[in-house]
Amino acid sequence: MTIAHISDLHFGRIAHPGIVEALVDEINEGSPDLVAVSGDLTQRARAPEYEAARDLLDALKAPTLVVAGNHDVYPWWRPLKRLGTPLGRYRQFITDDLAPTFEADDVAVLGLTSAYGASIKGGRIGPADRAALAKYFRAVPADRFKVLVVHHQLHPTAIGPISPHPVARQAQETLDVAADVGVDLILCGHLHVSAIQPLEIIPGTPRIVVASAGTATSNRWREPTGPVNFYNVVSVEPDVFSVEERRYVPDEGRFVRDGVARFDRTN
Repeated sequence: MTIAHISDLHFGRIAHPGIVEALVDEINEGSPDLVAVSGDLTQRARAPEYEAARDLLDALKAPTLVVAGNHDVYPWWRPLKRLGTPLGRYRQFITDDLAPTFEADDVAVLGLTSAYGASIKGGRIGPADRAALAKYFRAVPADRFKVLVVHHQLHPTAIGPISPHPVARQAQETLDVAADVGVDLILCGHLHVSAIQPLEIIPGTPRIVVASAGTATSNRWREPTGPVNFYNVVSVEPDVFSVEERRYVPDEGRFVRDGVARFDRTN
């Protein structure tokens, strides 16, 4: 099974003419089984930005699983809407399902919403979210490859000058539940930096790999990668899985392989 993992599109701050079309074309040509979108589809949750994001999702041939990011809630200058119905436009244009799931072959995927109106940049995974996480994956056969999709970081990944960076509130509690139910891979974004890191949450237990995708299409770049756009391609085989980082080359108008990390599924 193959999953295209895109994040931090930030419609309203698109980096290059043609980059959105290049991303859609390449994903469609690759024929993934699923496109996982880990939040921040918009820059300021404006209706035209959501319309552009909806157009991208509709142009993808594969099924999509989408979670919201902190930029997808109403901005602070709309305080009543931000606190009352923070994801109103997200629900209108994208999906009303804030804990989407997908299953195919021997892979099970769950998305959790970590973006809330009361937060500024950081997110939160609350008790109800962790209960949904535990309930879903405990009902999945133990030999399934289990993937969690969330916008915010759950672990302080070491990434150049932006380390240490904030993590979602109640992140450790969430990682503990993820380890307990056998999550193999966490797909996230938020930092706008591409990074792949195996974590040993509980000593002596199987590790969880965290794959953070860079910003796929926006000009909100961060060091150490600088002005570069990335997305990931996850390939799951019976005994191994890999995460390939794909980097956009503006002069060529296409994405190219930048690196690939492979992991044993049984470790």
